[in-house]
Amino acid sequence: MGRPAGGPGGYGPPPLPPDMIYKSFDPLESKHLFQRVAPEKDDAELSQTILTKHQELTPAPEELAKLQEQVTKFTSIVDNLVVSSDVEIDIEEMRVVGSFKKGTILAGHKSADIVLILKHLPTLEDVKKIMNSLKDKMNVLQPDKGKRAVAAVTESGFTYVYSGFTLKVFITTLPNNTKETIDPEKHVKLDNLKNSLAAIRHARWFEENAFQSSIRVLVRILKDFKKRIPFFKNVSAWTIDLLAHHSAAANTNGNQLSVPQVFRRCLQLLAAGILLPGSASICDPCEPGFVKAHSFMSYEHQDELACGAQTLLRALSHGGYKEILGMKGARKVTFETAVMFDGIIVTPSKLAYEKPTDPTPETMETNGS
Repeated sequence: MGRPAGGPGGYGPPPLPPDMIYKSFDPLESKHLFQRVAPEKDDAELSQTILTKHQELTPAPEELAKLQEQVTKFTSIVDNLVVSSDVEIDIEEMRVVGSFKKGTILAGHKSADIVLILKHLPTLEDVKKIMNSLKDKMNVLQPDKGKRAVAAVTESGFTYVYSGFTLKVFITTLPNNTKETIDPEKHVKLDNLKNSLAAIRHARWFEENAFQSSIRVLVRILKDFKKRIPFFKNVSAWTIDLLAHHSAAANTNGNQLSVPQVFRRCLQLLAAGILLPGSASICDPCEPGFVKAHSFMSYEHQDELACGAQTLLRALSHGGYKEILGMKGARKVTFETAVMFDGIIVTPSKLAYEKPTDPTPETMETNGS
């Protein structure tokens, strides 16, 4: 016989109404409620390991300088076009966005994102014309004329590749123009136009608010998680930015947290369900109204993220930080079988979400009678 459901006659509290939200547990904000039974651990080794990993994830200065050189050439060309009288390419303005702009680019990621805002609705022909014009002008400025530059049209704009470095150019329009009628066979798709405008808002917000160095450290660590750890692959780059900022900056006491504290708090928040259904979550500061940072994730992916974070947090509590960070020589953290850390067996959490099955026609008729 199964356990009775919560509520009247049951053992647990009544289920939450569908429209009710909760604030997930945050150990940092609840310290005054729990008396410590042991002194806090020395985070010196954890701090050094995180900073070592961050250094591995940070591009070499020479690599960044070469990418910056390509960005500078491109932006100087566009700036000249903006102030010119060329009516065929009516660019309103240009913005560098993405991880290159935010200072969170990973080593080996030799690309920068740039958004061009046109004064009118961009057509697919506009994209080709702008691409060809800018490609020719860029090639004139390149030092080695023998190296071949490659440009290709994408759904959102085009890419320009030279000597292994890529400029991803996104073409959009002024916000008011997105209200006009868009022909998907003729114009750049509306979703792509909006995503490019959102990228500008994200870059501006991050630049104005992510002033603590620990935020950029955590962003790079989480981006590495996204590449290595299966349950992190569905977390968007923007959600990672917001999660890192919240972990470092959202605390009522106003004290600046150390890198290990920010890292640990991030896992604690995820394990407690900050990105689960019903959670108050993290509000997207660049969207009107109350838009949750994880609203794009499916229930399965939200459950996987919380479940995996619980396993990582237990491993971290027993000294498994080298395994979590993927340091050279460290074993992989598994999420299928139990693993021993410092003499303690860490058992992976089990998924809680069960995808509902579609009701049969008979059930539907019964429910509707």
